Amino acid sequence: MRSSAPSPICQCFSPRGTPSPARTGCHGAARVTGDSCPRIMAPAEPGSAMESYAHPEFLISPQELHARLGEPGLVVLDVTTTLVAAKDKPFAPLSGEAEFLKSHVPGARYVDLERDLSVPVKGLLFTLPPLEDFARMAASLGIGRDSFVVVYSTAQPGWAARVWLMLRAFGFTNAAVLNGGFADWKAAGLPVKAGAVPPATPPLEEFAWRPADKRVFVDTRAVNKALDDGSSQLVNALPPDVFRGDSLIVYGRPGHIPQSINVPTGTLVDPETGRYLDPASLERRFTDAGIDPDTSVIAYCGAGVAASNVAFARLLLGHEKVSVYDGSMLDWSRDPLRPVVTGEK
Repeated sequence: MRSSAPSPICQCFSPRGTPSPARTGCHGAARVTGDSCPRIMAPAEPGSAMESYAHPEFLISPQELHARLGEPGLVVLDVTTTLVAAKDKPFAPLSGEAEFLKSHVPGARYVDLERDLSVPVKGLLFTLPPLEDFARMAASLGIGRDSFVVVYSTAQPGWAARVWLMLRAFGFTNAAVLNGGFADWKAAGLPVKAGAVPPATPPLEEFAWRPADKRVFVDTRAVNKALDDGSSQLVNALPPDVFRGDSLIVYGRPGHIPQSINVPTGTLVDPETGRYLDPASLERRFTDAGIDPDTSVIAYCGAGVAASNVAFARLLLGHEKVSVYDGSMLDWSRDPLRPVVTGEK
């Protein structure tokens, strides 16, 4: 049995080919060239369920990562945050840095999503930062042109998925989410480290970061367009009681945006291991909710984290037409004229 983490405020945030030599990267894995930088693919374990995903390279298992620790260019990031009850507001983000100092993947660095990778906006959380701020933080973490980045969290994988999507939005695609997160790493009996880590070594070559791809994170205008013309399906990633509006947890106003379908982020992973469901089961989660492979999706939640997990799962399955409403319910609810409904639909 795994040790249980401190209880967060809602279940949405609960824990729980051989390349030719000419095209081989510094990690000894196949490079795929594109407009920006060579991409070093993280291979799936032979015979693993990840081989059946459309994009198995988006995930890496604890065993794979363990085998690659110490490789040049590898950057491992613990991005754990937890939302907890607060005295003067419904919830507040709690940094995972204290827990990181107690135990983390060897060589990992801690990143606080709200402090390090967001721009402060009154009433919102985790808002996408400007290009310059993101590029500066990424460089300070040692991320460069030939880096391979692995992101993980100790609780639900939306935190890791959020940072993975941010990297993708700014043009960096050579990244993977640790399947099962740190809990699965520890369950596998793999080594851990404690204490602070020294500053990262600057990358040998800087990465050419690009302005954020507006198809990855969208704003209220895209949501209004979806409501007006049905061009995209709105998918709410929060737990059913929060979706219905009968939970104590409220993101601005209780309920959800009209015409939304509820696909709780927690249903996309195995509750015991924290690993993503096998491809067929993961696909079924969406089709059972009425979301076909060709459906264009805008995922949202309370503050853009759980929604990132829905978007990541869609991309893992090869469904490219998916975006995250960056401000999510906290943003939508700020204008009293924007409709919010309660109930199952």
